[in-house]
Amino acid sequence: MKRLLLFAALVVCMAGTLHAQETEHLKFKGIPIEGSVDSFGCKLVAEGFSKVAQNAYRGKFMRSDCTVVLVGADNGMIWRVAIAFGDVNTWSTLRSSFDGYVDLYTEKYGRPTKIVKEFLGNYDYLVKNHADMAMNAIFNDSCNYNAYWKLQHGSIDMRIVKGKSYRSGVIVITYTDDTNKAVVRSADLDEI
Repeated sequence: MKRLLLFAALVVCMAGTLHAQETEHLKFKGIPIEGSVDSFGCKLVAEGFSKVAQNAYRGKFMRSDCTVVLVGADNGMIWRVAIAFGDVNTWSTLRSSFDGYVDLYTEKYGRPTKIVKEFLGNYDYLVKNHADMAMNAIFNDSCNYNAYWKLQHGSIDMRIVKGKSYRSGVIVITYTDDTNKAVVRSADLDEI
């Protein structure tokens, strides 16, 4: 009888552990990307961020000012968090910041699954000979600086994109939770 009770307790513990593993989520700033967009936003406010628009918050991440945008499904469930740092007007500063962030993420998550550092078309040649042309390449969507980590519970994508002003660039880091992304994708597939 004792063996039967011990076995039953072991099965219950294993089931609970398996269930917890199935529902683990990717984290941003230690906050699991789960629940509603509103509840995640409240957790960001508790971390010192301030709400600036619907689903958008400003604060500090890795000691830098940034805007965090929360992406949710139609039912309000969060599945993606995007962080955009401020506009940078010089290529050397932008590249140095990108490389520094890649180093930090590599230290925490290991080597990126994929990393690309290139300029498209004629910009590849131009930037090699005139570094100031890199900002033109960014403005013309011809800069492909991207690092991607595929993780156990989601993915992280880091890239340089066009900024708000002419000849400026921004580093954007996007966290995507696989569990919630699958729910969103399933709902999309049901509509097809």
